[in-house]
Amino acid sequence: MCDPSQEPVSQKNQLLPFEMGYLPKEFQEKAVSEINETSENKIRGLEELREMVKLDESLAGIELDEEFLLVFLRYAKYDIKEAFSRLKNLMKLKTDHMYMFSGQLFDVIVKTATDKVLTYLPHRCPDGCGIIYLNLDNWIPEDFPPLEVKRMVPILLLQGVREPMNQVNGFKVIIDAKSNPWRHLRHCTFSNLYLMYHGSQCCFPGIFHSYHIVNMAFTGKFCYQMMKPFLPEELRRRLYIHSSTEELLKYFPAEVLPREYGGEVDNIDMTGWLKRVMEPEKLEMMCGKFPD
Repeated sequence: MCDPSQEPVSQKNQLLPFEMGYLPKEFQEKAVSEINETSENKIRGLEELREMVKLDESLAGIELDEEFLLVFLRYAKYDIKEAFSRLKNLMKLKTDHMYMFSGQLFDVIVKTATDKVLTYLPHRCPDGCGIIYLNLDNWIPEDFPPLEVKRMVPILLLQGVREPMNQVNGFKVIIDAKSNPWRHLRHCTFSNLYLMYHGSQCCFPGIFHSYHIVNMAFTGKFCYQMMKPFLPEELRRRLYIHSSTEELLKYFPAEVLPREYGGEVDNIDMTGWLKRVMEPEKLEMMCGKFPD
């Protein structure tokens, strides 16, 4: 049987799907040239990272699988100290907010996919990036409470970054910021906004290359102005606020975008992927298995 990882993407007649589980040959080469991945670096990095974890008292008793540690090494381009620092940040986040990492029920969390609140688009950008899609107006807090949203986000991000393609290529984010302010503003507290910023920018072992915002309404403007003083310049440069949805076509091919944004995609259902990554044994190891 042909090994799909050795098949050049250029020979395929369709866009790469979000869910793959392997690196095609050209992205293996990209990993070497852009994130310093070699067999030697991988072996040495995993050994040294495991030793640092073993010697750190704050991580005592936490079970971390090799696949999870590799995510941090790839994020840090095999800078082991940076990988360890990011790992410790995430473990501290989990320790401080354990409620976000427990009690997740598929029948509840699935609303993010069925209602198209926060999900992945089914296909990748030509450069291999995964595409995160947020539609704020689809979030009805009475039906999908903020607590469940906080339980959902770690699943989406941490299970998504276990995809090798996302580790090497990162993510792009599309945010439809149309919103009913009476529905959402009361949840835009400083603590919630800070948790969102700190978790995604200081703890999550993944790269966000760009954020594309359309239909910017009052709620979005309020949140942006509230957070703007704390956003580093590098992050601000990655923000694109578009005057029309059609502008997305300058940055994304129509083949990956939903029809409401000028694209060609009718179905963005990712419930199958979500169900697979929410299998009990996968949730147990999602962010390290903590001692009882």
